[in-house]
Amino acid sequence: MADTSLHLPRAVMGDDEREAFATLSRVHGPGELRATVLALLLTPGSQRERRAWQDETRGLSTAKALRDTTKHLSRASRLPWLERLLQRLAGGPLGDRQSLVEAARRVMAADGQIRPIDRLHWLALRQVLGEAMPRAAAPAAHNDMADLSLHTLREVGRVTAFLSRLVPAGDPATGQGWYLAVMSPWISAHELPPCVPPDADGFVNALAEVQAVPWMLRPAIVRAWIDQALALSPSRRLDPDAAEALRLTGSLLDCPMPPELARHFVEPPDEPI
Repeated sequence: MADTSLHLPRAVMGDDEREAFATLSRVHGPGELRATVLALLLTPGSQRERRAWQDETRGLSTAKALRDTTKHLSRASRLPWLERLLQRLAGGPLGDRQSLVEAARRVMAADGQIRPIDRLHWLALRQVLGEAMPRAAAPAAHNDMADLSLHTLREVGRVTAFLSRLVPAGDPATGQGWYLAVMSPWISAHELPPCVPPDADGFVNALAEVQAVPWMLRPAIVRAWIDQALALSPSRRLDPDAAEALRLTGSLLDCPMPPELARHFVEPPDEPI
């Protein structure tokens, strides 16, 4: 059967979202950038996080208007805008960048929990704002996943298990099925660990191992995540949480975004509107 996923329409936006794009395209001041980034990290409906955001943006007269603007962004455009605004902040003073990373942690933890997607957002902030030193990739002698050590493949499995709570959408059994579909071509059943999502430290350590995989192999990992998630989706589209998690993790692995994933997002313009 022919693969029809490439013929699905890309995400589109309405008039309110176009106005939000125009407003955000002109945001460049450090205070406004900070307020908007923190607004994009808020968990919808969390009053505690909203109050923490207010504390972090106190004294900025345009803060509320900027948060209201972000409410007009669809799920398809929120992460692309977060990435764009972080890039605008990346060249700022180190102290300001460190302050934003810590502010983001306080906002996301204000409701007493850090969701898996929050963890990915925070790691993305650290990466873009210079808080994390990238690990050196292994020599490019390996050009096949089968050439990787069992230890490295198990670390790929730990990252996959972490993502199984977000990819694909569904109950834990669905996530476990996705995990097995991704990992079984690379590691034998008796050597494959069970699909147990690691804790925060375990995930960060496993991610660092996968970041050190030769650069030619990292896209193969991302593609397997996407392909198996699409295979489990009756509509051949990803749930927004899944698409966001895969885009964030692919970026953390410094991988180009495959078109099958890119079509789930609406990108900001290169120039102010």
